[in-house]
Amino acid sequence: MGEPISKVTIVGGGTAGWMAATHLVTRLNSRAEIPIEVCLIESPNIPTVGVGEATVPTMKRWFESLDLDEAAFITHCNASFKLGVRFVNWDHDINGNPLNYIHPFDGFGDDIQGYNPAYYFHKFNDPGGGSNYSIYHSPITAVVEGRKGPKPLEAENFESVLNYAYHLDAGLFAQYLRQIAIERGVIHILDDVEEIELDEKGYVSSLQLKQQGRHEIELVIDCTGFKSMILQQTLGVEFENYGQYLLNDRALAVQLPHLEPTKLEPCTRSTALGAGWSWRVPLYSRIGTGYVFSSAHRNDEEATAEFLDHLGPLGKGAEPRAIGMKVGRARQTWAKNCIAIGLSGGFIEPLESTAIYLVDRALGWIVEYFPDKDFNPILSDRYNRLSESLYTEIRDFIVLHYCTNTREDSDYWKAAREDITIPDSLKEKLELFKHALPTEDELDSGFLFSGLSYLIVLFGKGFFKDVTFPADRAISASDWERYQNVLHGVTAELITNLPDHHQLLSSIRASRGGDSDTRELSEAIEKAAQNKPVVALPDQALEPEISFAGVADEAGGNIL
Repeated sequence: MGEPISKVTIVGGGTAGWMAATHLVTRLNSRAEIPIEVCLIESPNIPTVGVGEATVPTMKRWFESLDLDEAAFITHCNASFKLGVRFVNWDHDINGNPLNYIHPFDGFGDDIQGYNPAYYFHKFNDPGGGSNYSIYHSPITAVVEGRKGPKPLEAENFESVLNYAYHLDAGLFAQYLRQIAIERGVIHILDDVEEIELDEKGYVSSLQLKQQGRHEIELVIDCTGFKSMILQQTLGVEFENYGQYLLNDRALAVQLPHLEPTKLEPCTRSTALGAGWSWRVPLYSRIGTGYVFSSAHRNDEEATAEFLDHLGPLGKGAEPRAIGMKVGRARQTWAKNCIAIGLSGGFIEPLESTAIYLVDRALGWIVEYFPDKDFNPILSDRYNRLSESLYTEIRDFIVLHYCTNTREDSDYWKAAREDITIPDSLKEKLELFKHALPTEDELDSGFLFSGLSYLIVLFGKGFFKDVTFPADRAISASDWERYQNVLHGVTAELITNLPDHHQLLSSIRASRGGDSDTRELSEAIEKAAQNKPVVALPDQALEPEISFAGVADEAGGNIL
């Protein structure tokens, strides 16, 4: 066994950098006899700004594992609860009418007489295809439409009746984590990296900082954003572009006030437009929204006009900014003594809010496969295989939304179905699902998306409308009716007893000092941003080097 690593250096702040700092200083040092030095270097000249961001339910587990105060987080970070994703107009029925459904974070019940409840739904409730399976399998749709929160007013941190994630302000979140990380021992250096030095083996040996000079490296975490200054630019790791699978390469983004602040929808909304889709992330005090689109089908001016028309009165006076997106992943996210997380390692469009989840999983694997100074390749090989598998799982599930769409009203949606390359891993699943409904057994990996996730999306798109399953002969309407009666009873009880979403958040914020802390953090961020324009993607693990405050190139607005 080699000499133990004594220092970890994180380059770049923002969500990814400060998540890494908080996670590593806590997990590596909380019970260590000899603590590891954790240092974060970020530029003082490229600020992180507040944006709207959505997460997945594993975020709650991440907070718990690091002994963080949920109520304080909600108060500091302008957060709200998220019970699922509502998809609107992604598909049309046979008459051309838009379909919509919710991908919920919670389901109901076990098998019925040994059969997946989805077989009953398919036989008795989905004859024409395009039905919202979540209504028949989960109380979430009713809870979302009732604008209810996921837990009682008196619930403690992380206690809940329903599974949930969060909407949060990523700028405030980075500030919140920075405070905690520094309190737990992270060394914070505000400086610019001017040069990256390699040793004779090609490992990163040191960084040359503008003010503080040489900074020696043992293990470095690259959080420098799309730039990937260390992993890709310096170590030369290749980037795998996902352009053959996903058409979208541009985004418009803007922050807006709530028209009705107390009517807070506890879900992220994704509404399909003519050449992509618009997100809506409802934070406690404002909305983050934008339009992810294909530049091959809309130029920026056309997309802006379409987006503002979609917003209606809410977008009056709004000036969204266009941003380029680099979609794909580094072929190795761990090379030599450098591990890239966040946008440095890869980016898949934020349709299912996976960016922070990618950071979360990467940090867990870093701790699990933490090296010594010999950097045995068996550790990095395992890490890279897991990372590749995770990116493949997310990529395939995002492609699923597009390649199975039923829209005939625009060239974009036809191209998204007919002109893209469907990965072989997804193509095989789709063929199998014509004969057996999705379960975990059919999935190559199950890091995030389950068989139920596939069921919800495919039912919502009418994928199974012409399919007959052998199970149809063995299931009875009476069993299904009893199941539904129980679900309806549970749903009614939840609607009666759960508090209003806005009321719940207001109660939580009041328990941690109300709005004062949030306002102070917001003012600090705005001051740091020096009045540069704020642009918000819905699900980015933002690092300072790629914050959307003055770092887009002047020629085309692309993030470098």
